[in-house]
Amino acid sequence: MKKLLALCLLLCLLPSLALGDPLTLSFVGDCSIGEAIQNKGDENGYTWMLDHNGYDWPFSLVRDYLEADDFTFANLEVVFTERTRHLNKTFPLVGAPKYAQVLLYSGVDAVNTVNNHCFDFNVEGYRDTMDALDAIDFPHFGSVYVNNKSQGQDILLTARAGNTLIGALGFTYPQDSDLKLIGSRIQQLREAGCDLVVVALHWGKETHAMPESWQYTYARSVIDLGADIIWGHHPHVLQPVQFYHGGVIMYSTGNFTFGTMSSKVDRDTGIFQLTYEESENGPVLSRFSVIPCTTTGKSDYRPYELTEPEERQRVFKKLVYPKEVKNMQNLPQSFLQTGVCDIVDGAPAQ
Repeated sequence: MKKLLALCLLLCLLPSLALGDPLTLSFVGDCSIGEAIQNKGDENGYTWMLDHNGYDWPFSLVRDYLEADDFTFANLEVVFTERTRHLNKTFPLVGAPKYAQVLLYSGVDAVNTVNNHCFDFNVEGYRDTMDALDAIDFPHFGSVYVNNKSQGQDILLTARAGNTLIGALGFTYPQDSDLKLIGSRIQQLREAGCDLVVVALHWGKETHAMPESWQYTYARSVIDLGADIIWGHHPHVLQPVQFYHGGVIMYSTGNFTFGTMSSKVDRDTGIFQLTYEESENGPVLSRFSVIPCTTTGKSDYRPYELTEPEERQRVFKKLVYPKEVKNMQNLPQSFLQTGVCDIVDGAPAQ
């Protein structure tokens, strides 16, 4: 892993932000380093490919981009366990604990671990996942709550990238009742000295190209609570990006490398990048950009950058919201051509 000092809620005060080079954060979508249990070990399946091509295979076509930034986040949507007892669902996602090592060759620096598949193999399987990540000293975060009681874990992340201290927290299927919990954890990270706070939300409706109406209100509430970035996943397709009061809302970053790809899933994806300039008052968002990619299914599973103009624009179009939402800003039409949007005073330049 690259320039990284990550601690799971060791809330010590670190040196204050100093002026320096721009900071680039990358976000990618769902990474399922394994497959549905009914397909475990199948020829040309995900883990079969790892065994035959090496643990660096899944990210090999995009790793240079993820290594070149300052910090990369990914959503880990698999259970690392040897257990076979699982919930009664269509696709329980699993990979042997040894496959956690794929992350060491990915360019990813930290993963969110709370989502609708994290308990596929019950609480015991979830703990196996945590053990597999801890065994390779890989940073992770996420909070699992049921009726306001922690289930499985409540881990925040603090990580230094350059001169900036980043904080991150994650919730799955967030409810209105979770806002108080989210707010308290944002405050906790701020008190720890975090300059930027990322809130990962596993939310929305699967395979839908647009967010649901309640998500706009929820996103505004989370930013009003002090978040700088909302990073969404779960729909398995790309959804639009919006801005609110200087904060960025990525409703869904799609699939990135996924061992069980449904025919309904859009293979388009991307590397979402936020660039911050350091100032005396802290980091200031100056640019939002996307490296458009598509991902592959059986016999490959690797995301790769799209290079043809029409293919790139197809991805960019999915990120530009076609309607106006009160107090929120969309990406400008110029983004359709460039995949880049400069940010001025917290809002996209038109």
